[in-house]
Amino acid sequence: MTQVTIIGLGLIGSSIGMAIRSARKNVKVVGFDHNSGVQSRAKKIGAIDDTEWRLNKAIEDADLVVLAVPVLEIPILMDNMAGWLKPGTAVTDTASTKTRVMEWAAEKMPDSVGFVGGHPLAGGGLSGQDAAHPDMFAGVSYPLMPAIRAPEKCVKTVVEFVELLGATPRFVDVAEHDSYIAAVSNGPLLMSSALVLTAAKSPAWGEISKFASAEFGDLSRLAGMLPETTHGICKTNPDMMLHWLDTYLAELTELRHALAEVNDEGEDGRLKPLLTEAYEQRLRWTAGVSPDTEMPGDETGTMTETLGTMFLGGGIMGRIRGGRSDGKDDSNGRN
Repeated sequence: MTQVTIIGLGLIGSSIGMAIRSARKNVKVVGFDHNSGVQSRAKKIGAIDDTEWRLNKAIEDADLVVLAVPVLEIPILMDNMAGWLKPGTAVTDTASTKTRVMEWAAEKMPDSVGFVGGHPLAGGGLSGQDAAHPDMFAGVSYPLMPAIRAPEKCVKTVVEFVELLGATPRFVDVAEHDSYIAAVSNGPLLMSSALVLTAAKSPAWGEISKFASAEFGDLSRLAGMLPETTHGICKTNPDMMLHWLDTYLAELTELRHALAEVNDEGEDGRLKPLLTEAYEQRLRWTAGVSPDTEMPGDETGTMTETLGTMFLGGGIMGRIRGGRSDGKDDSNGRN
């Protein structure tokens, strides 16, 4: 692999270019973007070696072409570039939904090239070149989905590319990918949007907004993604998103019923167990502990305390319980 052409030089495209140039100096990185200002800035910030203003010239010598554009732009690009790719070129994308992308590739990509769908699990809802950095993909999982007729050579090229970024390639089924990503990425996008719409539509939003701090910022971050990007995500994965959205609504309904049962006599009913379960499952995820792995507490503790001690430390868990661990830990972090 001697030349990589990146089409689309926003957050992901520019970060890919930076990562390649940082990792290996003998791979030429060519950048193309329909926005001339974005293209020029990509070179200025060191994301690419060269720019090319004509798509055919940008891709004609490439060993690998990376489509780092909003998902709804991909079929248009495939139509425009199909006749200019040299035989044996590997083509991949970075879209977060894959079923439609793989269908477009099967329809539009010539047999002489190999398409491998890809999705870097990075970016964190950020956008724009100013947030780009070369370590964005270091240590992250990078699902790959080769087209049925993709030559082995092209698949190996994309695997080499992913490893060059510092990411871990992981082959997955297309439908499985889109279902799982709807659960933990696409679905949260809708929940984030719902939060912002709910608050902003209140007649008191002007005053409410003065109370919005880190919690609102964290949960509303995904709603801050460009609408062109988020609309494309929803449009290309609606069935999976609807399934998970219905599941979220069922959980919210259960929490609502549990909250309504809380009374002043201290009878919490189902609420605390539900909140505790959510807390423990998040600790498991953070720890990389399988949901099927039993995590019993010690003789004096619960599973929550065992997990909490593992990740928060004995001193903090002691204060959460209203007690102490040892004097040294308990003194840390006092105001």
